Amino acid sequence: MKNRKILIFTDLDGSMLHRETFMFDEVKEFVKEFDKNDLIIIPNTSKTQIEIENFLEELDISCPYISENGSSIHMLSIIDQRLPNEIVLSRKKEEILEIFDRNIESNLKFKCQFVNNLSNFKKIEILGLPKSKINDALNRKYTLPFKFTGTRKEKEYLFNQVLNLGLKIQEGDRVLNLGDEVSKGLAIKKFISYLDKDDIVTIGIGDSSNDIDMLEVADFPCLIKNNESNFNGFKNKNYIRSSLEAPSGWVEVVRLVLTKLNYN
Repeated sequence: MKNRKILIFTDLDGSMLHRETFMFDEVKEFVKEFDKNDLIIIPNTSKTQIEIENFLEELDISCPYISENGSSIHMLSIIDQRLPNEIVLSRKKEEILEIFDRNIESNLKFKCQFVNNLSNFKKIEILGLPKSKINDALNRKYTLPFKFTGTRKEKEYLFNQVLNLGLKIQEGDRVLNLGDEVSKGLAIKKFISYLDKDDIVTIGIGDSSNDIDMLEVADFPCLIKNNESNFNGFKNKNYIRSSLEAPSGWVEVVRLVLTKLNYN
């Protein structure tokens, strides 16, 4: 198997990082075991560029990554120096917000509490992050996290209205994210289009409904145990499922795939 590169496209929070503490000690130890030229970790997450770069520095690896729910691809040149350092797939957040403000009904907009406009106390409460990491989490170029206070029916209507505008709302465990019509799965397809498909095998790792389209495009889709989600979108899917939550579950599924691939 070592004649092919193994690309591990992975969500972070709840998949590679513990859902509440954001710790990933087991992962740190695990990545020391394999040849980083053969196995390439590629974070594919709602996190911002600076958040991902800080995470990779702590993990002590250099690798490509996909930020803000598929909005931009970074550092493809690590795989091949002839490839670009950045590929932008989304419009800027200012343009997205202008379209949203101009077209969405006032009563619905009133029920959208954009996190950036809230007090520091509310930001910490909603995002579950320490104060020192809030600015990095909100240093966004393409997406706008918010909480919706309306009814379920109003929420469905809002989602449809946004889609009709050529935009998209992606739902995470903590917040909704308003952005362009991009996704983690579409970003993977764009990423792979720059590579020789005969030279790679892909693993997709996620834990929530926001990861479905990422898992669908991977050769080996892996689902991390998440007691917070009902996984309605994952029924009858042939996924490799972890018995443990993150970060232990992440190591568990990667080992299972590597065994299937006879990687030693």
